Amino acid sequence: MAAPTNETRIHPTAVVDAGAEIGRAVSIGPYCVVDAGAVIGDGCTLDAQVRVHGCVTLGELTSVRAGTVLGGEPQDVKYSGEPSRVVIGARCRFHEHVTVHRGTGAGTETVLGDDVMLMAGAHVGHNCRVDDGAVLVNGAMLGGHAHIGAKAFLSGGSGVHQFCRVGRLTLVGGQAAVIKDAPPFSIVSGSYPVLWRAPNTIGLRRAGFTSEQRTAIRHALARLFRSRLSTAEAAAELARSDDPQVVEIARFVLESKRGVCGGVRAGRAAAESSDDS
Repeated sequence: MAAPTNETRIHPTAVVDAGAEIGRAVSIGPYCVVDAGAVIGDGCTLDAQVRVHGCVTLGELTSVRAGTVLGGEPQDVKYSGEPSRVVIGARCRFHEHVTVHRGTGAGTETVLGDDVMLMAGAHVGHNCRVDDGAVLVNGAMLGGHAHIGAKAFLSGGSGVHQFCRVGRLTLVGGQAAVIKDAPPFSIVSGSYPVLWRAPNTIGLRRAGFTSEQRTAIRHALARLFRSRLSTAEAAAELARSDDPQVVEIARFVLESKRGVCGGVRAGRAAAESSDDS
């Protein structure tokens, strides 16, 4: 007879503290360790040798592959054992040997939204925020307090400096070092310095943005990075737009604390040409 769909299965070699809160239809594999205080949502799957510290809340239908550690102590010399948490949304996917660290500072959190995907070896540092649908490819790394926007894509081996931001739907190139904020809807690549290259036209199209919206975004980004205005001057001008995506770009720049990455000046004609449907 088939097992009921709401049956929770815990491998006999797993160590699950009685103080952990385990939902329905959860699967916990061999040699996993789940500490007291951890919350594992309905339908989650933990593969072999997964460690979930007691500070972690794991959203429903999330899968965690072998060797991943969630909620470990932050790699921060200021951390002194104060209680902090990791909050993870629904339907996330963690591949092999991912690490996500709890916050530094009493009561602080590292927060991942829904549908986040972290590929093998990716690292999310303390106090980070990773918004819905973001993807970190193999070996991508986030320093403490980094903020990754919704559906951003960080290619393999890329790194984001502490306190830096990557905007919504921005693609970060492989092995790039993001040491200044990367604005929304963009492609950035390179290291020391990372540079704005172009609008993320393919990503915008896949996300369902209309041709008119893509055109407005492309012109706004060209104004920021390929005009004679400073980025602050261009952002102040764009902030007066009636287009919500253009205003989003402007506010991202105006609210930056670390500054925004520079742009590649060559290829003005390509950036300002009409968008292919």
